[in-house]
Parts: sequence; C-alpha cells; structure tokens
Amino acid sequence: MNHQIGLLVLPTINNIEEIIKGLSMPVLLTKGSYKMLEFRIKNNELSLIHNEVDIKNYENIWLSSSWNTRDVAYAANLYLERFNTPHTYVEKVTSKITDMVQFIINGITMPDTFFVDLPDISRYVHTIEAICGYPLIIKDIMGAAGANSLLIRNRDELLTKSRQLPKNSKFIYQKFIPNDYDWGILVANGEVVSGERSYPAKGEFRNNCNGAEEHFTALADIPVEIKNMALKAHSLLGLSWSRSDIVIDRTNQKAYLMEVNRCPGISTGTAEVAGARCFLEEQIRSHMYEQGLGYINGEDTKKEGTFVPSLI
Repeated sequence: MNHQIGLLVLPTINNIEEIIKGLSMPVLLTKGSYKMLEFRIKNNELSLIHNEVDIKNYENIWLSSSWNTRDVAYAANLYLERFNTPHTYVEKVTSKITDMVQFIINGITMPDTFFVDLPDISRYVHTIEAICGYPLIIKDIMGAAGANSLLIRNRDELLTKSRQLPKNSKFIYQKFIPNDYDWGILVANGEVVSGERSYPAKGEFRNNCNGAEEHFTALADIPVEIKNMALKAHSLLGLSWSRSDIVIDRTNQKAYLMEVNRCPGISTGTAEVAGARCFLEEQIRSHMYEQGLGYINGEDTKKEGTFVPSLI
C-alpha cells in the first residue's frame, strides 16, 4: 500500500509515534490540540480549522477528551458526523459550543462567530475581525443572563478586554446584531407556551439583564418564523422545557437564534407562569398515568388524551 492514511490525533496521545509504528498501513500523522481548534461561523457556514486545515478533510480522526474538553470534543464529533469523516466515539457533553454546532449544521441562522479554547487570542485578531467585524460581542460559553458578556468596538478594546477575562472560562466572539429587542420564546413539551419581547435598559447592549423591559405577546401574535425557530432548536436539543432567545436585525428584519436556555427565569404574573404551570401539570399527570395512580382532583389521569391547563 503506497497511499498514506491522513490521521489527526486530537488531542495528541502520549507515545503516539510508538503506537502507530508497525501498523499494517502507512499513516501520515498530524498531532492535534484542542487549543488549536478554531470554530468559525461565517454566513451560516461552519468550519472547524486546525492549523489552517479543515478537520473534515482528514481520512481518519482519533478523538478523545479530558474532563475540561469534552464539550469541544463532542462539538467536533457532531461536525465530523455531518461530513461522514471517520472518527472515534466521544461522550455527549453540552455547552454553548455544542448547541451552536447543532444549530448551524441543521440550518438555524446564527450570527457570525469565532471560538478557540485559548485565553490569549492575540494571534487570532485578524481572523476574528474577518469573521465578526466590529462591533462584536464576547460571551462566556457557560454564562447566563449576560454574565461576562462584553461589547467590543475596535481592536484596542478587543485586545485589552480579552486579557481581562477570567482565565478559567471559555469565550466565543460573535458579530453584534443591531436590534431593538429580542424574543424570548418559552417551549414546553413541544409547544410554544409564552412569548415576550425584551427591550434593553438605556445604555445597555444586553436585552436580558437587569432593567430590561418585558412585553408579553399573545401566542397568536408571535410571528410563525420565530415560533418555528424556537421549536426546531428545542427539538434538536431533545429538551422538554426551554426558552429560546432570538434577535431581530433592525436593518433587514432577519432573525438570529442567540441561545437556548434550559433554566429560564419566570416573570411573576405573566404568561411564563401559566406556561410553566402547564408544563409541570403535564409532567405530574404523565407520571401519575404511568404509575396507574388514578385520580387527581377527581379527574381520571388514565383516560386517553392530554390535559392542558388554559393559558392566560
């Protein structure tokens, strides 16, 4: 056999040269590191780049992971599955990175984004600028309610503020979408149960932090495109309960999915309360039905059909 099999080992295994020595086929080895793996989204197209090579182009990839890289490894797994690139199995561990890959490979629109698992991004400044432009947002991939999110207007801010970020966290760099509000769409058991438009406080670029104004909308008045985006994202992640945050670009009215929250806040006296109640009622009734426990408040939980309490 004259052809060398292009093999990427990600990350590099100790004594890899000894491991591959004596294989029955010639191997062209590339030693990999998750610290060098770039996630690039541009115009809703995703590429995973390692030392300027798209990893989908390798003939085989040995994927493995430690505790702190399992989400990145699983994201790489999802990407390689899309292109049928042979690779080893890795466990499912989720983060905003894995969600992002799921959404993009399934056609959900997201902002142009860059991610690399390095605290010092100085060598990637030109790549970030080419993908995201200015202004851009820095986001903690494990953050919630806008924590550790920064608005960056130029290169000096990018270099200065990125150096001040917590060293034990991972961050994505994302094109800022000019907007007046975002949609918060609550989905329970595969149904949209609440929708709100969230307007940022004066001088604030985040729509979901303290001071934001919530305007709840009747379900019938939520645009179909927005409902469908939330439902699709919810289904892709296999969730029973979630809220999708969707931003509308004020310049062209294009919708972008920003993230899906597994533990969304519930505002008192709103449709979110009714939606949460609907979800919990169905969960309890379903369990009672499965256990054959009979009646709740005089109603037969074993009868056919699903109980759905009315929404406000």
